[in-house]
Amino acid sequence: AGEGCGTIRIACEADATIDAASTVPAQSATRAAAKPAGEDFALRITGADFDRSWESVAAFEAEENVFAEGPYKIAVEHGDPETEGPDKPYFSGSTDIDVAARHVNTAQVTAHVAKSQTFVRITEAFAKFYHDAEFTVTTGSGNEFTFRPDGTGDPERIWVKTGTTLSVSGTARSQSQDGEKEGPLYTFPAETLDATVAATCHIFTFDASNAGSASLNIVLGEGEGETRVIPVELNEEAIPSK
Repeated sequence: AGEGCGTIRIACEADATIDAASTVPAQSATRAAAKPAGEDFALRITGADFDRSWESVAAFEAEENVFAEGPYKIAVEHGDPETEGPDKPYFSGSTDIDVAARHVNTAQVTAHVAKSQTFVRITEAFAKFYHDAEFTVTTGSGNEFTFRPDGTGDPERIWVKTGTTLSVSGTARSQSQDGEKEGPLYTFPAETLDATVAATCHIFTFDASNAGSASLNIVLGEGEGETRVIPVELNEEAIPSK
C-alpha cells in the first residue's frame, strides 16, 4: 500500500436466526434460515470520496484494493428485499471501519435476516369441525399465497417483505350431519396483520371451540401474539350433500 493508504479485508458472516412463536400447541421456537456463504454477499464500500460496489465479497478479495486512510462504511446484502415467495430470503448488514495507513484493516460484518416469514396452520380441534380448509394470505404488495393445512404439520414458510400488511381469508367445509365428507362451505372473512417484523415468522393459527365456533391466533413474534374471535359465514352457494 502507498503512503497514507491501507488495505481492507472483509470478514462476513450471516446470522440466519428466525424468531417464531405459537400458543397452539404452547411453545416458542427459534429457527434458522438457510445461511449463505460470506463470500457470496454483494458488497458496497463508501467513504468520504469513495463509493464502489462488487457483485460479491469474493470478487472484492480477488483484487488488490488500496484505500486512503479514513472512515468507511462496509455494507453487504444477499437476495432481493422486494421479492416474495418460498426460498426468497434476504440478508443485509453493515459496519464502519477506520482504515489505518500501512495496515491490513479487517472489517467484521454480520448480515441478519431482513425479511419476514408467514404461514397458516390449523389445530386438531379445528380439523375435527372443518375439513378441506383453504386459506389465502395476501401481502401489501398484492402477492397471494395459498395454504391448505390439514392439522398434521406446518406447511412451507413464505418469505414476505418486512413492514408489509398480511391479510388472511379462506374457506372450509364443516362435517355434514349425516357423516358424509361433503358438508356446507363456510367462509372466513379477511383478518389483517398491520405490519410484518424482520427476522420473524408470523403464524396464523385457526382454532375451533367445542361448539365449532372458530378463532384465529395471530403470532407476532417471540412470545407476542393476539387471538381474535372471528365470524364464520355460511356460503350462500353451499349446498350440503344429500
